[in-house]
Amino acid sequence: KRQVDDAPRRFAVEHAGYTEDLAFWRETAGRLGSPILDLGAASGRLSIPLARDGHEVWALDASSAMLAELEDRLAAEPPDVRGRVRAVRGRLDDFVLDRSFALVMVAMNTLQVLLDPVERDECFRRMAEHLAPRGEVVFDVALPDRGEILASLGVERDGMTHEDPSSGVLIAQSAWYESYDDETRTLSFVTRVRDLAGPEAGAERLRRHTVHLFSRGEIADLLSRAGLRAVGVFGDFRGGPLTARSERQVYRCVAAGAAA
Repeated sequence: KRQVDDAPRRFAVEHAGYTEDLAFWRETAGRLGSPILDLGAASGRLSIPLARDGHEVWALDASSAMLAELEDRLAAEPPDVRGRVRAVRGRLDDFVLDRSFALVMVAMNTLQVLLDPVERDECFRRMAEHLAPRGEVVFDVALPDRGEILASLGVERDGMTHEDPSSGVLIAQSAWYESYDDETRTLSFVTRVRDLAGPEAGAERLRRHTVHLFSRGEIADLLSRAGLRAVGVFGDFRGGPLTARSERQVYRCVAAGAAA
């Protein structure tokens, strides 16, 4: 049985099993304090846990449907948690908020949706403009491995299997690369999502994605043009070094003239 369903609730269900970064973001928020700007917040995977920890969170997303799902999920939270989250509709490269933030965060490779170099520049500038004097911009993106990508085009690989605690849906994921543009570092890939248990057991959904892969040099240039500088660059969420074998890049950034 095959179907396509891109509803925000399904998005939340399919991403509920990704918790690898949660401790990192909670520690980062605890160190920097509030308010927090969660860019590309979607249905609140991180905004809600951070609000539960007592932080004021502005959850920005371009999708009104995602923000509606966030509001639905907040409705199940205690009043004090609901009151700490402010849902804001806006694009990563085009937002102006009447607030500066102790933490501007972009999680889970979200910056990779910016396929246009102008959009990438604008996003980094907007992040810098909304940063409080001693605040930080913190984000993670994949570390591209060109050789691995080209060698495995079309090869389907198993991913994680997880159960969404709110719905009882058991999901198995796999993915494969479809195409890669070396000049623009644009990667297209497909994720296969199968429901193993739950109301739609046996259903299969294909998710197609196109993303930009950031090189370290490109990130350094984007930070410089935006008036930011990196004070920490890591290869995982535990603070390990960034090496050629790392799967991701994690950046802590401050205003160029700020102390580390």
